[in-house]
Order: sequence, then C-alpha cells, then structure tokens
Amino acid sequence: MSVNVKGSRDKKIAVMLLGLLLLGLIISANLWKSSLRVKTITVEGNRIVETNEILQLVQIQRGSLMYAVDLTALQRNVESHHYIKSATVERDLPSTIKVTVGERKPIALVNGPEMVYLDDEGVVLPHSISKALFDLPLISGIPGSVPLKLGSAVEQEDVLEALEVLRTMKLVNREQYYQVSELQVRTGGDLILYTAEGGVPIIFGRGAVADKLLRLEAFWNNIVRDRGTQNLQYVDLRYEDQIVVRWKSAPTTMKNS
Repeated sequence: MSVNVKGSRDKKIAVMLLGLLLLGLIISANLWKSSLRVKTITVEGNRIVETNEILQLVQIQRGSLMYAVDLTALQRNVESHHYIKSATVERDLPSTIKVTVGERKPIALVNGPEMVYLDDEGVVLPHSISKALFDLPLISGIPGSVPLKLGSAVEQEDVLEALEVLRTMKLVNREQYYQVSELQVRTGGDLILYTAEGGVPIIFGRGAVADKLLRLEAFWNNIVRDRGTQNLQYVDLRYEDQIVVRWKSAPTTMKNS
C-alpha cells in the first residue's frame, strides 16, 4: 500500500496559504474600517423638527473615526427631543452617519397656564419649536389640577377620550377633523365639539365614537351642506341610532335609516 506523501504535503501547503490569505484579508478589512472617517451626516423622516436641530443633538464632528462613534449614545441624544418619538442611527459606509427619525405629531392644542400641544397618545409637546404651523382643534375645560408636563403623557380619562374622538376623526375623515375648532371636556360629563364654521355646538356625549362620527358625517353631507350652519343651533349625538338637531325654527329628530 503506497501513500502519496507529496500530494498530502501540497494540500497542507494550499490550506496554509488559503488561511494566510484569509487572515490578510481580515487584517486589511479591519485596517480599512479603522481608517474610515465621517464625512456626511444625513437626517431623514423629519418634517416638524429642523434638520439643524437634530444635527446639534447628534454631536458628531466631521472627520471623526466612523467606528469610534457610539451609535446607541447618539440615538439617546436624538430621542431626548420632545418631538422625536423614535430614532435609528446607522453607519452607511464608507463615510456617512444616517439618522432616521419618527416624529410625534400634534393632534390638539391646550391653552392652559402655557400653551402646549398633545399628540395622539396624550404626550405633552411644546407649543412652538420650528417654522411648522399647526391648525389644530383646541381642547378646553381641562382642570388646572391635571399636570401638563412636557414629555409626559396626560392620564386624565376625559382628556384621553377627547383625544380618541380626534384621533378617530382624523383617521376616518380628515375633512371632518379640520372642521372642529374646539373640543370641550367636562369632568365626568359630555364632550362637546364646536365647528370651525359658525361655532355650532355638537353634543358628543361619551363612548361609541366611530358610530357617532359616521352619523355626524352623514348628517353633515346630506343636510348641512345644503342648508348651511347659519340657522343650526346645536346637534346632539347622545341618542342611539338618531341625531337630535335644533334649528332656529324648531327641534328636529333624525333617525338612522
């Protein structure tokens, strides 16, 4: 039985050379990565917060070593902004740090000791932070005892239900949402909407939000668009399967078909 010693030795040499080649490639790649420097910082996803404001939170000097950048720390810095709900910070080789943000979007205005915004989760946001302007419904009637601390969520039940009404309205019918100028909360009592056109009170009551909004939409499209709001005194949505309406002449009850 003969053994091919030369062939076995050649295979070992080939494996060693391949290993050395791979090691060289790894070393070269690490040396290349360790020499990369930040040339560009990009920001995506922002509409409310100015790009320059986010760049100030990033706090990276151009020319810094790419792999010396602490991405987690940068993410925390960006998310410290009241209007930033989430942030992702990534290396985009060879020379870019990419920041992608998700913003908190105001859904209502609260005029308390200080004017603030609320997003759809009830998080309190500062009133003015950029050139972006918000034409939003006002939530009134919030007791002074309810804390409105920036960055914290309001937990009062009346306010949360008011936000549910506005959130559902904006989702189902944005035009209807923008027709609301004010939503009044009364502790433990009915919610009352006021229209932007004519200031017509709409007694919303509590609960059954989607059903009431559908009834209101049908009434507005079928009746109010033709007759206008000038003679409309109030709309009452508190009764199941009907809308009670008072015009300047006489009250009217409209049942769902």
